[in-house]
Amino acid sequence: MFEIQGKVAIVTGGANGIGKEAVKAILAKGGVPVIADFNEELGNQTAGELNVEFIKVDVSDEGQVKEMVSHVVEKYGHLDIMVANAGIGGGGSTLELSTEEYEKYIGVNQNGVFYCSREAIRQMVAQGTGGAVINVSSILGLVGSAGACFYNTSKGAVRLMTKSMALEFAPFNIRVNSVHPGYIITGMVNEDVAGAEGIEMLKSLHPLSKGIDRLGKPEEIAHAIIFAIENTFMTGAEIVVDGGYTAQ
Repeated sequence: MFEIQGKVAIVTGGANGIGKEAVKAILAKGGVPVIADFNEELGNQTAGELNVEFIKVDVSDEGQVKEMVSHVVEKYGHLDIMVANAGIGGGGSTLELSTEEYEKYIGVNQNGVFYCSREAIRQMVAQGTGGAVINVSSILGLVGSAGACFYNTSKGAVRLMTKSMALEFAPFNIRVNSVHPGYIITGMVNEDVAGAEGIEMLKSLHPLSKGIDRLGKPEEIAHAIIFAIENTFMTGAEIVVDGGYTAQ
C-alpha cells in the first residue's frame, strides 16, 4: 500500500466540493495537501479552516500550472500525489454553444488535467520515487448525454489521457488512474442550481438513489480518490462511483 503519511499532494479545485473532501481525506491520512483553486476567496477560507496552504491557479494556463508545481517542490522538497480535480460543468445545445464556450470546456477540463498531470509526472520521474496521479473525470466521460457534447468531449479525453499516461510511466512506478463520479451534491449540482424537481430528476437516473433517496456525496468520491492513491497495483483504471448510472 502507498503510505500517504508525509506525502505532499496538490489538489486542484480543492477549495470546495469533491476537492475539499479529498484534501480532508489526505490530511486524515497524515499527508500534506496543498489546495490549488481559481476561487481565491473560497480557497483562502478553506485553507484557513483546514490549516493548509492555498495557491491560486488557473489550470487552463500552462505557465501557472508549472509555477504551482515548482513552488510546491521548492517549499516542500518533493511532490508525491496530484489530484487533478478542477473542472467546470454546464451544458447546452451543440448548435447553440459558441466556439469560445467549447474552448473554455477544453481549456479547463481537458488541458488543465493534462498540464497538471504532466508537470506532476515530470517531477515524479525526476525524484525517482514513484507517485500517484488521480484525474477526476465523470460518468459523462464514459457515456454520451444529449446537450452535454462539450462537457462529454473534455471528460472523455481525460479517460484516455489517463490510460496512455499510465502505460507510459508505469516503468517509473508512477500510477495514473481516473475517477468517474455520478451526479454529486456540490456547488455545481444542488437544489439552488437545479431546483427541487431537477434534483428529483437526477436522482431518478441513479438506480441506487431509489434505495437511499439521495444523490452522491463529495466524501464518497474522496474515498475513491484515496483508494486510487493507496493501491499500489492499480494503474490506468477508471473508478466509477455513480450509484449504478452506467450499469444501465
